[in-house]
Amino acid sequence: MNEFLIIHYKPGHKSNLHYWAMGADQHPSITLGHGSLDELKAISRGKKVSVLIDAHYTTLECVKIPSKNRSKQLQAIPFAMEDQLAEDIEDTHFALGKADDNTVPVIAIKRELLQETIDLFKQQNIHIETLTADSIALPGNKSDWCVLLDEDSALIKTGPSQAHCCDRENLTVILQALLSQNNNSNDNNTQPETITYYYKEDDSEAEALLQNIEINIKAQPYKNHALEIFVRHLKEVQAFNLLQGEFTPKRESVTWLKPWKSVAIAASTWMVLHLGYNGMLAADLEKKNLVLTKQIETEFKRAIPDARKMTNMQKRVERRLKELKSGGAGSSEGGFLEILSKVSPALSKNDRTNIKAAVYRNNYIDIDLTAKSLQDIEALKNKLAAIPGIKTVLSTTVEKDSVKGRLRLEVKG
Repeated sequence: MNEFLIIHYKPGHKSNLHYWAMGADQHPSITLGHGSLDELKAISRGKKVSVLIDAHYTTLECVKIPSKNRSKQLQAIPFAMEDQLAEDIEDTHFALGKADDNTVPVIAIKRELLQETIDLFKQQNIHIETLTADSIALPGNKSDWCVLLDEDSALIKTGPSQAHCCDRENLTVILQALLSQNNNSNDNNTQPETITYYYKEDDSEAEALLQNIEINIKAQPYKNHALEIFVRHLKEVQAFNLLQGEFTPKRESVTWLKPWKSVAIAASTWMVLHLGYNGMLAADLEKKNLVLTKQIETEFKRAIPDARKMTNMQKRVERRLKELKSGGAGSSEGGFLEILSKVSPALSKNDRTNIKAAVYRNNYIDIDLTAKSLQDIEALKNKLAAIPGIKTVLSTTVEKDSVKGRLRLEVKG
């Protein structure tokens, strides 16, 4: 089962925290959380990583090109989109999707920004497989437009490969303008039958923003972040990748191995013969090992006369030596009581989360929590992180009516 990690990236965002979603192919459970790139470095290991750049930094359009030749499309598209771009076409990277008749879906992004994004994740050893605009992962077609509202902006999807961004305050004006433009166009377009409207469920102003739109609005509140919608459209994300052309990931060439094939064959033959000889040596070493094992058991009985079993002898001797050095008490800076004594005041005063379980291992405590919202768990994490000498790592799972979290506490240093 292939595991995946999706990271929502806002370039230059004042917060260094990025929302992420983690799951596996053909598995319904999705874990949602947010953290720094340093934390994502550990999470990303062994997973297919997709990065969704905020749509405000990209342009998504369908461009009509009277040619099915890919190279000719690449030559014509920059000039066809020139009037829609704030940057010069020489400074813009164009990524092409799968053409439909003479219409080609295109994502345009500032070349310098794309390179900076790739370099940033590369520095953290996060290997990106797919990098695209988050508007690709938003549903929407000509008969059912889609609007996604967040804290300060809005994303409007008017077709499979057409998206528009605006400030939250201007959503109604821009949406009305797009509806009027669509109604007055000459290409037989009609008004959409419905508009699917995604907004955060605790956003008290969201519903009022579209109350004057004379089209059927299907409200779809989400719980914590738009990634809850994006993860439902992974196939669209993976099929439209900005990492093409000059930004195609470079793979190390293996052509230098070809001259060594004959050498490898000879070496393999020699290895087979050598293994036979090693088998003889192994039998001799086995005899010597039996003799040494008896000697070790003799010395172990002398060191620990009350021992009944001859298992884990090295660890048991080391443990006995530590007990002798510490007078038999033995304690650790990062022990369970040490951590618990530091965090228990914060845990006992917290009434917005429920502690379901706590497990101590290898000098850290894993605490399983439940709460009504992600903010409640985040507040507890921040309170614990402020305690001197305590390091916290949080992962969460969003369910229908609650949020589950696992909080790892360990001693710094």
